[in-house]
Amino acid sequence: MQSNPQHNMATLSSSWALHLLPFFLLLPAGSAITFSISNRCSYTIWPAAVPGGGVQLNPGETWALDLKASTTGRVWPRTGCSFGAGNGSCQTGDCGGVLSCTSSGQPPHTIAEFSLGGQTDFFDISLLDGFNVPMDFLPVPTNRQGGKGCSKGPRCATNITPQCPAELKAPGGCNNACTVFNEDIYCCTGNSSNNCGSTDYSRFFKQSCPDAYSYPKDDSTSTFTCPTGTDYLVIFCPPINMSDSALPPDANPPAPIATEPPATNPIAPISTEPTQINSSSYARRRVFAVILGSVGSLILLTVFITFFAYKKRTRRRQEMKEEAEEFGELLGAPTRFTFQQLQEATSQFRDKIGEGGFGSVFEGRYGEERIAVKRLDGAGQGKREFLAEVQTIGNIHHINLVRLIGFCAEKSYRLLV
Repeated sequence: MQSNPQHNMATLSSSWALHLLPFFLLLPAGSAITFSISNRCSYTIWPAAVPGGGVQLNPGETWALDLKASTTGRVWPRTGCSFGAGNGSCQTGDCGGVLSCTSSGQPPHTIAEFSLGGQTDFFDISLLDGFNVPMDFLPVPTNRQGGKGCSKGPRCATNITPQCPAELKAPGGCNNACTVFNEDIYCCTGNSSNNCGSTDYSRFFKQSCPDAYSYPKDDSTSTFTCPTGTDYLVIFCPPINMSDSALPPDANPPAPIATEPPATNPIAPISTEPTQINSSSYARRRVFAVILGSVGSLILLTVFITFFAYKKRTRRRQEMKEEAEEFGELLGAPTRFTFQQLQEATSQFRDKIGEGGFGSVFEGRYGEERIAVKRLDGAGQGKREFLAEVQTIGNIHHINLVRLIGFCAEKSYRLLV
């Protein structure tokens, strides 16, 4: 598919041009802006930046990238990389096989785009080149601009790859429909401007990452701003994602039980009569046997308790894995929350704002957004029935209905967000 020539840039375009270009003005260089790029994934990411280059970023590490205040560019994660002496290749986001990129990467990959300068910075998360890693793109107010005037930063914390439609699947990620199909209706260009976001593929990306720029005419709701002088934080694999529901391993194993018997009194008098010596020795043996028996019983009891606790945790992990696989089959599924997350979001279900025949509705907050959480009373509803209900409600879009952004299906809890 050929891109529109008026969107192309010499060094910053891959299959799609940087759509923040209209906001960029030719301005004198100002003070350096710091991009802190943090890898919270469990695997190595090779972040790239144009301008800026690229590095290897192991789990838990951060790359501080300084850019001029009059810069337009992008940052993206590369995965499945192998480099030697500065040359190599990446499964996603590769930029000509070099470590330090001078051109945009190859799809699919998630992109953090920015235009710095003037009085206002413009930035967004773009899925026009597909998806490979969940990402947050957050402003970090500094003393240079007083810490005021920033809109919230865009988030794409959902891992889209496991739910990617078969037609869009790619090694290591999920392609955007605009790069797969040469038809306007899938990517909202040309004569389809009135139908942007109406196709299944556009809706899939928008439901999974509502803050992200998903199709070419998505500017109005997906571009964010901050005063010039703001620093930024790019996080790969931010904490809130579907893997958070996994149970952590037991961090506090039972303490070992002491097996040392009490010390005998070293200054106790010793009788010289044979019968008294034999009686004292017999008593000591009995005490020692009782102590050993008690210690042995406690050890055996501890082993049984540990074994059954381990079996229970293993069974629960297996159930949660089966639930994740079952709900992972749902095309375009909303975000899956844990019950603890919704407890915190609603302040322990404190503010009830409604009640019906199937449950109660509580007010809460998720990030900067105000949400309503419906807690269903029908504990007998099965997983598949609830899954079908979530899919049905998630596909309904009407001006008089609120949008379903997520759900919780944990143990017997069933909640809609």
